[in-house]
Amino acid sequence: MKYLIVSDPHMENTILQNIISHEQDHVDTMFCLGDTSLKASDPLLAPFRLVVRGNHDYDDHFPYTITYNQILLAHGHTYKVYYGYDMLLKAAKENHCQIVLHGHTHVPTHQIIEGIHFINPGSVMINRGSYGFGTYAILETNPFAIHFYHHTTFEEVKPEILEEGLQTLEEFKKLTSAFEARKLTR
Repeated sequence: MKYLIVSDPHMENTILQNIISHEQDHVDTMFCLGDTSLKASDPLLAPFRLVVRGNHDYDDHFPYTITYNQILLAHGHTYKVYYGYDMLLKAAKENHCQIVLHGHTHVPTHQIIEGIHFINPGSVMINRGSYGFGTYAILETNPFAIHFYHHTTFEEVKPEILEEGLQTLEEFKKLTSAFEARKLTR
């Protein structure tokens, strides 16, 4: 199977529509990992097989978490991904999932933890990185492959973008842990 994975468009509907138009004939199905800020009935979301609810989505029709073919889909905010993947890892194991897809951080990454793939396609709007553009991902499950693409040129991004993403996630963990520690000492 070949999946288009997008997250965090934050009402950048033209970018989202362009990605859908560019990729829909090249994938088997499409997932949206939240923060569309759209209603479930919006026609722009119709091509997506699954859409999860992000922290900027207010339509109760979106679930926070979905499992599908041993893939766990979540936006990530309810699993506190800025602190790490402990909660998502636990949920993946409980649901017998080999792949976890999430958004929220606006950082494209791929990590393998305890044999489980954790994939964040980044934000189609803009990512938190030195490069300043949005991304999305294409996942192939047989054989496994994950590729990340520029949100408007559709060119595959350089590996350095993903390496920077992993460093950014580590910085997030340190900052959020320090913030929590300061809250406890007050």
